[in-house]
Amino acid sequence: MVHFVYAPRQVHQSATFISDEYLPTNLERKIISRTDVAVPTSADIPVHFILHSGFCCSTLLARAFDLENISMGLKEPVILQDATGYYSGAPDKHKAREIVGNLLELLARPFNPSETTIVKPSCIVNGLAEQFLDLLPNSRALLIHAPLPVFLGSIARKQITGRLWAREQFAELRKMGLVDLGFDDDQHFRQTDLQIAAAGWLAQQSIFQKLIARFGADRIKTIDSETLLAEPHVAMTNMSRLYQLDLDDRQISHMVDGPAFNSHSKHGTEFDRDGRNEERSSAETLHADEIEKVAFWAGKVAEAVGIDIDLKAPLI
Repeated sequence: MVHFVYAPRQVHQSATFISDEYLPTNLERKIISRTDVAVPTSADIPVHFILHSGFCCSTLLARAFDLENISMGLKEPVILQDATGYYSGAPDKHKAREIVGNLLELLARPFNPSETTIVKPSCIVNGLAEQFLDLLPNSRALLIHAPLPVFLGSIARKQITGRLWAREQFAELRKMGLVDLGFDDDQHFRQTDLQIAAAGWLAQQSIFQKLIARFGADRIKTIDSETLLAEPHVAMTNMSRLYQLDLDDRQISHMVDGPAFNSHSKHGTEFDRDGRNEERSSAETLHADEIEKVAFWAGKVAEAVGIDIDLKAPLI
């Protein structure tokens, strides 16, 4: 069964993510059997992805592509998290793949026939990204991450909430068999919170590395959050080409000067690049020694197991 929620465009604009936690409680809902819903063929759906590893401006990008009659960014639709959990535990992977494909096609339907749907899943969904790109052969993906020291600073800045998030993400990746860094469970148990955060980050880099190798630079591009914020106009121009939107310079400038780049992605308050840098520096100063040591350790781990710290197929 699939839960359909009537959420107009303005609801999507105001909701941080597409989940019950963030959507208004009074929205009209209908529960319909998956087999009763007609879905289009995947080849006809203009849908692309923003894949990320957390705290790297991915929500900013999904908000930026809210361009009426051109594109719509969907922010962490919970149905893909449900699909990931279902697929991971399903004994019949062939049937599970079929169901995931149906759900993906339903989700990808545009608000307007002229629009391209751009889906930004939760980072825990990245384990299914290869399936998504297989099921939708015309889709493309941007892979975005924060440089490891910046990512670790974000975890540290959020204190117990950030550290708990990192451990939960790591635990889920480990359960799905996506963490292979040469450590056993006992060794991971002895690692610090930031080491676990770095291990999860490395696991995501490994997923991204495999996607690049499998699908190539024509369908996959990569960027880090600092490059995006340093060169937003170039980045958004190249993203529009990746997604085959071909936006002109005026449209790109409107995106870069708009609320997506100048307000907090989670809270909606004014928040520009200087504000981000100021918020980040406070955590990095307080935890600088730990961040430096863990980043060095993670670099050695990556070298030992063959994970790229700097991903190929750069957007810029």
